[in-house]
Amino acid sequence: MNNSLQYRHGGSPSLDLARFNLADRAVLDFSVNLNPLGPPEIVKQKWAETLEAISDYPSVEGNGVSHYYKKKIGIPSQNFLAGNGSTELIYLIPRTLRLKRFLVITPSYNDYERASVLAGSEVTRVPLSPDAGFSFPDMNDLIDALNNSDGLWLGRPNNPTGNLFPKRQLLELADRFPDHLFIIDEAFIQFTDMWTESSLMTEKVRPNILVVHSLTKFYALAGLRVGGVVGHSKLISRLKQAKEPWTVNGIADRVAPLLLECTDYEHRTRHDAAMERKRVSKKLEQVDGIIPYPCSANFILCRWTRTEDMDDLVHYLLENSAYVRDCRNFPGLENNFFRIGLRSPNDNDKLMSILSSFPYA
Repeated sequence: MNNSLQYRHGGSPSLDLARFNLADRAVLDFSVNLNPLGPPEIVKQKWAETLEAISDYPSVEGNGVSHYYKKKIGIPSQNFLAGNGSTELIYLIPRTLRLKRFLVITPSYNDYERASVLAGSEVTRVPLSPDAGFSFPDMNDLIDALNNSDGLWLGRPNNPTGNLFPKRQLLELADRFPDHLFIIDEAFIQFTDMWTESSLMTEKVRPNILVVHSLTKFYALAGLRVGGVVGHSKLISRLKQAKEPWTVNGIADRVAPLLLECTDYEHRTRHDAAMERKRVSKKLEQVDGIIPYPCSANFILCRWTRTEDMDDLVHYLLENSAYVRDCRNFPGLENNFFRIGLRSPNDNDKLMSILSSFPYA
């Protein structure tokens, strides 16, 4: 991995423009993986009314967010804790529960490992193989690894690989290891087909499973930071006792219930995401030097093979006012992997055209 790359999240084209000494410019940013439809129309319509919340303290525990999850998924309040986006909860869980040894499926969201290390836990990586399409680890290998750990982090769908690991196998592991904690991040689950059947949030709560979820990706509300964690009442109670009050801002707390009125938006999002995944993946397969990997979310992981250095691609894209997520800072993706966050069909076609015209041998 290029040592000049620093730990950061996506959506920072200005940093790479400066790194390549390119003039600042507007770019089509495919490094973020938000819903390309933008926030639901009802959020825009109610914005003036919602803005009135800034003059009052919000509810201490984010009651509006809890209301969404109760009505949408049927999660009782004792099994839910709202947060300032799912990332707050990703850090709260290991800090509060203090497990000695965590397994992290890699490549995955960097904050799983970072949150665990900051909480004093030892971390062991369970690497996924690109040759196997980053599929679920061999069960025997995973069982062996769990025998030497206290908990497991896993994304479903996993970011940045996009795999949706089988629910049945996860539940089997949770039953086999009742003293282990399984933390499942389902921030992108609503982009998948039949998501309610697939999600662990709709399962009967287990004493050793916590499901972290976010509303910011699916509803394009990244600036509001809205999410939560679902789990057994005993675990949720411990987290509530340790969590700072008022971390859910008043505007987010008012917006969350509005999302219950977005059925058409949700159907269109899943339809469009499925169509673009399939269409763009086929186009990518035809581009020399790019290997796309199967995905079930709103982004596609790819590997660059046209040249030995992916900086060649990043530089060329920025010269042509486009940007993708350089994934070389993900453990296991150092060898020229990148992620495309799907946008509108027109934007996606522009990116395909630029990729297809890469001039170097």
